[in-house]
Amino acid sequence: MSRQIATLLGVSALLLWATLVGLLRLSTVHFGPIYTVTYVYTLSAIILYLAYGLPDFSKVSKKFLIISSVFFVIFEMCYAFSITLASTSEKSIELNIIFNLWPTLIIIFMAFLKEEKVNIMTILGVMISFSGVILINYHEGLNIFDSIGKNPLSYFLILVASVLWAVYCIYTKKQSNGVNAVSLYFILTAIALWILTLSTQGFQFSLVASSWINYLVIFLNAVFFSAGYLAWNIGIIKGNMSILVMLSYFAPIMSSVFSMLVLQSSLSQNFWIGSMIVTVGSLIC
Repeated sequence: MSRQIATLLGVSALLLWATLVGLLRLSTVHFGPIYTVTYVYTLSAIILYLAYGLPDFSKVSKKFLIISSVFFVIFEMCYAFSITLASTSEKSIELNIIFNLWPTLIIIFMAFLKEEKVNIMTILGVMISFSGVILINYHEGLNIFDSIGKNPLSYFLILVASVLWAVYCIYTKKQSNGVNAVSLYFILTAIALWILTLSTQGFQFSLVASSWINYLVIFLNAVFFSAGYLAWNIGIIKGNMSILVMLSYFAPIMSSVFSMLVLQSSLSQNFWIGSMIVTVGSLIC
């Protein structure tokens, strides 16, 4: 596969991911946060296994598989639950913008590893990005600390997810030896989620409680989810990661527009200005 095609596949992943927040929140209304996440990841794991199979374990080290699997499973659980446990649909969209600080974090981590040079523009970009996050979470009568106090678990989970995704992307690029193990990662994530679900919720599957349309939304979520990750892993392993990181800066805007339309949410002027500020700051980095 050429580098250009791999990069285009990585770009397609950004478009697919733009649908995730809206679809996850739609399903949460009918299935609850835990079962929504478990259903989506289980179906995604099945789709990826059927489409891609398991990775060639002989071409990659066990150390890489273990470390990258731990990063991925914890990241996915943190991200999915931060969105589904958010107090409102509007808050889930705001949290997704915080998650999209990960491109800025990649630049910071790569600078720490001495693979990127830090200059005044990098520092300025980081400061601008974080100021955008503060503005997004400022509501009339509420500052960012008040917002965090109302949704502490969701904020903690999304921050952890953002850090872990940046680390995962860097580590996978450096250590994967060109092997795409995303199907294995999803299988492990689905297993972890079923252990969590059965231990806390028991088994529930009712066709009466939800119409077939709600199950269709779950299925679409899984298809977009799995296709996005498969394309993204190909992109970061074989494509131009610099281009993908640059284009990913615009992902939160696309995701917010889609989520607003699907969830019929009203987002404040501060949100849109803050989102633009985060995007600009990331580009400056």
